[in-house]
Amino acid sequence: MFMKRFLWVLLVLGFAGVMGYAQQTADKKKWAEEYQKRIDATIASRKAQKQNDPNDLYYSRPDFVVYRPAVKPEVIGDCYNDHFQVFDGPNGAMFALTCQATCEGALDQHVSLFKSTDKGKTWTGPKVLAGPKTMHEDVPIASWGFPMVSRSGRIYVIFNQYVEGKVSTHRQHTGLMTGIYSDDGGETFSKPQQIPIPRTSNDSSDSSIPPEWVVWQKPLRLAEGGKYLVGVTRYAAPEHHHKYRTVTEFIRFNNIDDNPEPKDISLSWMMTNEKVLHTGVHCEEPAIVKLPDGRLFALMRTSLGSPYWSVSSDGGENWTAPEKLLNKDGGQPFLHPVSPCPMYDWKGNEAGSGYYFALIHNQYDFNNRNPWQQRGPLYLIAGKYQPGAHQPVWFTAEPKLFIDRPNGNSFYTSTTQVDGKTVLWYPDQKFYLLGRVIGDEWFKDVK
Repeated sequence: MFMKRFLWVLLVLGFAGVMGYAQQTADKKKWAEEYQKRIDATIASRKAQKQNDPNDLYYSRPDFVVYRPAVKPEVIGDCYNDHFQVFDGPNGAMFALTCQATCEGALDQHVSLFKSTDKGKTWTGPKVLAGPKTMHEDVPIASWGFPMVSRSGRIYVIFNQYVEGKVSTHRQHTGLMTGIYSDDGGETFSKPQQIPIPRTSNDSSDSSIPPEWVVWQKPLRLAEGGKYLVGVTRYAAPEHHHKYRTVTEFIRFNNIDDNPEPKDISLSWMMTNEKVLHTGVHCEEPAIVKLPDGRLFALMRTSLGSPYWSVSSDGGENWTAPEKLLNKDGGQPFLHPVSPCPMYDWKGNEAGSGYYFALIHNQYDFNNRNPWQQRGPLYLIAGKYQPGAHQPVWFTAEPKLFIDRPNGNSFYTSTTQVDGKTVLWYPDQKFYLLGRVIGDEWFKDVK
């Protein structure tokens, strides 16, 4: 009797597994079919852009060109480039990570690495570290890579590894935190290992659905003892949407300088569960800078028509309630839709110099119920630390035009110092990978 029951259970489980696999295959096919028109349109647009106007690459007046996509989707999906993270590596080399695909959200979304040994003048082509190179490779997508380098020079790349199963197949943000590393200057990388993510009260009550999370800025050595710190967007499960849709949390990486295996990386999650930073709907994609007094300042995009800010006085452990970004205390708000609003220290990522800049769209239509409004021209606002002020960084009242493309300006950016100058690295139209020096001219009106 026991053996019959055992065999029956195996049969049922086997049938369920086959049905589950069939459903996943059907979901992937449906997803691919839904994206095909978008893929075709993207390829046609990019090829026209590349062939008809070769000068389009220089529209934004870049000082550095990291990558001009080849637009050969049969070789590699590269028509989409996003989350552009440039960083300094060992032996004077520079590296760049990007999330690539044939088009945004396509089934070939992957993490690629570039390398420069001449201070950004020339770069290698993309090396795919995780995810499928093309739409024809049956490999789960990988997204949103970000780097850290240990004191000894080990390069870590952590990314979001998509998980098939009960999760909806179009949810790019639902995946396992996965890490790899290189000890030979990015030539080879270890096998991927999972880094556990603690579940929170805002995740799905179905434990088979992983948390939804995205890190969009590279971690910086801003936490106590020079440990890496980064902000993270967490997506609340639908059952929690009565409270908010997205929230901001923070991660401290405690032992990167001990060169641990990725599975042994120690993380401290801060501002989680009911302590999350939120504005009632969307509060996400934080960018962190250090203030001269040692505090940390974070700028976040929201769906309320303006960026919001928060301050931490204890190295990222606790943060103040988010407030609307004004040009100064009692001043005017800056207008901005749900679009990246990066902010950086002008003198270096961890300098605490007191001089900062951010990028905003400088417009928002409050009659438009869609907060993801057209991402038109981008403007740079320069700011300076104000001792004793409530909002610790005050900005120039008149934003300066940075790029005037009519749309497509979604800048998931990073900065480095090259020969003592700050370079903003940006994915123009989520296509070209470029760099531009942020010089004195942007700060001449800062008092």
